[in-house]
Amino acid sequence: MTKLREPSSVVEMAEMCRNANQRIVNTKVIDEEIRTRAKDVLIHLSSADFYELDEGVSKATDMVFETQFHGKTSDTLLLDEDFRLPSKVCMFWSRGTNIRFPHHEEDGGFPFAYLGVEDDFHGRRGTIVYMVSPYFAPIDQGAYLLGVEAGLYSTREGSEEDEHRRIMHVLTVASMCSLLNQPGVTKKEPAGSRQERRAAQRSGGYAADAWHKVTWNIGEEVKAKLTRDEPVRCMPLHYTRGHWRRAEEGWKNTTLRKDGLWYQWIEGFWSGHPAFGVKKAYHAPKMGKSTF
Repeated sequence: MTKLREPSSVVEMAEMCRNANQRIVNTKVIDEEIRTRAKDVLIHLSSADFYELDEGVSKATDMVFETQFHGKTSDTLLLDEDFRLPSKVCMFWSRGTNIRFPHHEEDGGFPFAYLGVEDDFHGRRGTIVYMVSPYFAPIDQGAYLLGVEAGLYSTREGSEEDEHRRIMHVLTVASMCSLLNQPGVTKKEPAGSRQERRAAQRSGGYAADAWHKVTWNIGEEVKAKLTRDEPVRCMPLHYTRGHWRRAEEGWKNTTLRKDGLWYQWIEGFWSGHPAFGVKKAYHAPKMGKSTF
């Protein structure tokens, strides 16, 4: 099979997906459920913000996934506000991102993007995740809820392995959001060329400021710190685990432990800066058989 054309920017990817879903909607012989999902995707794309993650940020998403989710069962996960979408509707795409489907290995990879939609789900604020592409109909992957233990949902289609794969895609979107919500780590600049953005605005009615290219926030200020005479502690971007710290009675979030002393629980957090590298985490606990 001829290699499928890869989009050059998130602007082109959005337009390719919009055109593909419009064709699905207009094709009467296609299953009504698929056409309805394509209609929903078209509505969401018209109001979305679009994020193109550069290679470094995309790779760090894998580190976030491993740190936060690897080895944990779905019924123990509790996602906090760090995993919220940057805006109500978001498309996430990274150059070279492809997926292979069973029975289509010889076809190579199909370019795709994630579409995250914040909406009411089971009576709470949820993030619904779709996989969208110019080369196949949109696929509903499931959803996650913030602040709810075991707040992960997947469509009940296919095998247990298929469901496991869909949950991984849902948590990948959560991982992307976790990075994008870290102040001082990433920066956003306009994605695509000015000509691409103008053409897309005319054809698809997108907002002029909907396009974002996400890169590490590595600029002159960070480089200048390396030239100071005094010692500088240059830490790579890494995840600091939650831990107990000595405290006084009456402090917030404190507990009297077995040694008779008061301790305060410090939640896990991201620290360091990718200017000095990205440190892979190996400390994620393994909890049960059904793991990510």
